[in-house]
Amino acid sequence: MPSLSGRKAQFFILTTVVIVGAFYTLSKYINPYVFVDTSRAGAGGEIFFFDNVKEKAIKTVEISIPTDLESNLDDYKDFVEGVAGEKGYNLVFNYTVYSTTVDMNMVLMSQKYTLRGNFTVERPP
Repeated sequence: MPSLSGRKAQFFILTTVVIVGAFYTLSKYINPYVFVDTSRAGAGGEIFFFDNVKEKAIKTVEISIPTDLESNLDDYKDFVEGVAGEKGYNLVFNYTVYSTTVDMNMVLMSQKYTLRGNFTVERPP
């Protein structure tokens, strides 16, 4: 009398081969439609960098104590202009500190874009 465990093993192996074959066949038909285009993510690097510089400039003003504000902004200006240069961008970051506000002017130039931004930030008391 033949053993049932031998037939179970054969059935398991045959089922596994059929399932793997089915998935392989499906992947050949589905693969061209599922391809993810990542080129769009690299196209917006300048915009992301510009927005990040603006956001962190505002944060620098908000967290600085009044006596260190200009020193912190000078350090931030040197830092972001250096990072922009490493990325191949030309960033001009200027600011004017008044008694209650800080006016900021930014221009980011790259081979594809020229981005400009002027904004005012309230100084902390």
